[in-house]
Amino acid sequence: MLIIKSGCNLVKGQKIKVYRNLHLNVFSIQDASTRKVIGYGQGILLKSVKMIVGKAGRNKVKNTNNRNVHAYIVGTFEGLMKQNEEYYEEVTYNPYFLENFVIKKTGEPIYYSIECLCINNKCFIRSLNSKLKK
Repeated sequence: MLIIKSGCNLVKGQKIKVYRNLHLNVFSIQDASTRKVIGYGQGILLKSVKMIVGKAGRNKVKNTNNRNVHAYIVGTFEGLMKQNEEYYEEVTYNPYFLENFVIKKTGEPIYYSIECLCINNKCFIRSLNSKLKK
């Protein structure tokens, strides 16, 4: 499912930022260069991915208990997928307990990946071999 806002475009190879929209229960898609939301969806596949957590935004959440957008998956738009493949590994982030995105199964921090699938309000990376330290 993908909804693109009127007057906006999303094409394969476009650099985007994706974050979980807690109000709409979908992922919001920002154009990385303009930083404007261009659409919403599920099943978003990105390549050459970087996981970013804004420290100031995280601290504000912890200090005020008011949620804000400060964590993103950044990469190039590859297309849509309808389901998670079994070779993907779930990653998660919780500002109250974690400083970075982590592999859910192991708790190991993750900063980069070859590929990421954002579907059903969860994020999955394609290969554990792709992780690199900051």
